[in-house]
Amino acid sequence: MSSSAPAAQLEHNKQLLLRWFEEVWNQGRREAIFELFAPECVLHEGHLPIRGPAEFAAFYDRLQTAFSGFQMTAGPALAEGDLVSLRWTVRSTHQASGKPTEATGITIARVRDGRFVEAWQNWDAAGLAAQLGAPAPALF
Repeated sequence: MSSSAPAAQLEHNKQLLLRWFEEVWNQGRREAIFELFAPECVLHEGHLPIRGPAEFAAFYDRLQTAFSGFQMTAGPALAEGDLVSLRWTVRSTHQASGKPTEATGITIARVRDGRFVEAWQNWDAAGLAAQLGAPAPALF
């Protein structure tokens, strides 16, 4: 299937998502959330919709409290039209237990005017729970 977006735009969208993971997570640049997450953006975080940069910043703050030393590693990135997808691995330390953790996930984002306007994210919550000795989340 061919894409209607020019190759340069597709590459730009990939770089935008890579910038998100590098600046927001690896560098801890909270202000990048407000630069890259459009006011109307909705992140579908599993069953939880996160609307706008302020809600995402609150979500980010909760994660930063629970885990430290985030290190995101980007895997393959794919782009078509206004969509970009990236597989990632995150390593961190769980604050309460001191245990090192690792999880993988996939993010798909819709880009308009150099910002994210919608995104979907799925990650291995059951694997993270197992590393922490917690029960796996309910499936249904």
